[in-house]
Amino acid sequence: MAPRVLFVSKPIAPPWHDGSKNLVRDVAANLTRALPTVMTTPGAPRIGARVTQEAVYTDAGRFSPALLSNARVLRRLALGDPHDLWHFVFAPNPASSTAAQIARRVRAAAGWDGPVVQTVASAPRSFATIRRWLFGDVVVVLSEWTRGRLVGSGVRAAQLRVIPPCAAAPDPPDEARIAVTRAKYDLTGPVVLYPGDLEVSRGAETVADAVPRILKAVPEATIVFACRPKTKDAAAAKDALVRTLTASHVEARTRHVGEIDDMPALLAASSVVAFPVDDLYGKVDLPLVLLEAMSLGVPVIACKDGPLEALVPLRMVPPGDPEALADEVLRLLLAKGDAAEAGQQGRALYHEKFRPSVVAAAYDELYEDVLNVRSSK
Repeated sequence: MAPRVLFVSKPIAPPWHDGSKNLVRDVAANLTRALPTVMTTPGAPRIGARVTQEAVYTDAGRFSPALLSNARVLRRLALGDPHDLWHFVFAPNPASSTAAQIARRVRAAAGWDGPVVQTVASAPRSFATIRRWLFGDVVVVLSEWTRGRLVGSGVRAAQLRVIPPCAAAPDPPDEARIAVTRAKYDLTGPVVLYPGDLEVSRGAETVADAVPRILKAVPEATIVFACRPKTKDAAAAKDALVRTLTASHVEARTRHVGEIDDMPALLAASSVVAFPVDDLYGKVDLPLVLLEAMSLGVPVIACKDGPLEALVPLRMVPPGDPEALADEVLRLLLAKGDAAEAGQQGRALYHEKFRPSVVAAAYDELYEDVLNVRSSK
């Protein structure tokens, strides 16, 4: 009989701009052996024929990581159909992890003895205390880098499994759709896109510092900052970025587009995605926008010394090094053969490791493994 898996996560409902809930959506929809149930909202769109959707949440609002403090989720875990296995997908934190462990003890007292899988959806601010918030029989991490950090913090290596994130490949936009995006944001010449945060890492700052060197060689280029504001610090970070660009006399060749409604078209309009992000706090280890860019064959430049090294053999630069970033961008802008090869490498890597069907198959296997271990005890 197919194992029944209950996912515990943020509400699996639009808008689809959150890495952790997109991961649940795409994995659940592509499982072929396990039968998944996800927590969603009333009237949420169907995500797959084999997926059961329970309207546990009242709306799809911007939930904090402490989502398990929500009484409706706790009631569902304590009183609803327990399923064969629970799969928690969120960033470990005191409130959520404590509530999850309480819910598990309540069900155990009632006779349920199912295993628990816990996916660390994004890295914590600090790894110093994370061990106490990991409660899964198996803890899934999204990269070898995070696995190494957890082992270094005292987590048993045998408890960990590395399964990368995935992203559904967007339909390639046609030329008319790309033209609309170019016109909307006044994008002329080759486009260099930074689709990261403003306020968490040095990514935006590194790109800004690389802009003068890029424009000196390719003055017709346009550098686009597509940065969705996430915190109260975003406005101040943007102001500081604009001051840097203005002081360098390059602001006229940059665009600040914020959160956009057609990211695939912007990706397809771009000659290169520059992502020198050295701190992915609050994001999945491999941001979905990078995987989407790779699926479209857009060259990606990522940052060394962190989880983005899972994207090797793609172009990599040291953290906080605008000269190295500019040099890599210029290689791709000026050498069409290099750009084509980089795009092909990214597309091949996406199909090999990051397609939803590939990642879901790894979870199907994991569920059967942990259930077999539990039944043999």
